Amino acid sequence: MITYTDKIGELNYVVSGNVTYSRFKNIESYKPRFSNSWNEYRNSNEDRWGGVWWGYQVVGRFQSEEEIRNHPINNDGSNNRNQLPGDFIYKDVNGDGVINNLDERPIGYQTGWAPIISFGGRIGLNWKGIDLNADFSGGAMQSWFQDYELRNAFHGGGNSPAYLLEDRWHRTDPYDANSEWVSGYYPALRNGNSGPNHRNSDFWLTNVRYLRIRNLELGYNFSNDLIKKIKAEKIRVYVNGSNLFSFDNVKKFQIDPEIEAAAAVVYPQQRVFMVGFNLTF
Repeated sequence: MITYTDKIGELNYVVSGNVTYSRFKNIESYKPRFSNSWNEYRNSNEDRWGGVWWGYQVVGRFQSEEEIRNHPINNDGSNNRNQLPGDFIYKDVNGDGVINNLDERPIGYQTGWAPIISFGGRIGLNWKGIDLNADFSGGAMQSWFQDYELRNAFHGGGNSPAYLLEDRWHRTDPYDANSEWVSGYYPALRNGNSGPNHRNSDFWLTNVRYLRIRNLELGYNFSNDLIKKIKAEKIRVYVNGSNLFSFDNVKKFQIDPEIEAAAAVVYPQQRVFMVGFNLTF
């Protein structure tokens, strides 16, 4: 943490900032046992960072049904019979021609933990009885995985966000199986899931970063002349706002950057406004 205080004429100011870098690591456990080298690679916690998330690497999208028929790798585990244009093409990491759990690798930063980097700060100004204070907080190097209703349309019979339903690959005419495909950001819809696209992959991964204005307050301390008339020691009025807004990279998902839940089905932080006064006798 670093804090600097100074004044310019009648303006007093303070600027403060802090940053924290924190990771969790498993050093060793008592006599770990593994059935084979793959089991050790996949499940060992020995000398590893915590919060590892496994998934596939998306290296492209199928652009046509012809490309699906000619694709040399079994991308969906069913010789690509379940694929549609716009579906993900996964990386065949081990080169065996089949996409399965042997192709999963650690992706993204830690999940289910606080951000690896957390930071914050404060700016305070005071001039002729007027004071302004702002508190900031933020984070970076944390991964969020879009899932459930935010990944699979009509998951569990529930609702899905508009962007998942609108910006997607789809037929020009939904009633004509021979009509042309229109490209979109998300894959074509399947009822209740996203077909071969439902697997954990770096497409559904977002490395979250944000800076939030945690608290902002503007106040005024009345002059001594007015205070003396009512025999008070101090009179101050103020307006205060909490969680006003944030600069982040998850607004397109319509979620709070500090919500780690994969479907964001928790209450967001409340935005609060207050107007008040302090009267001291």
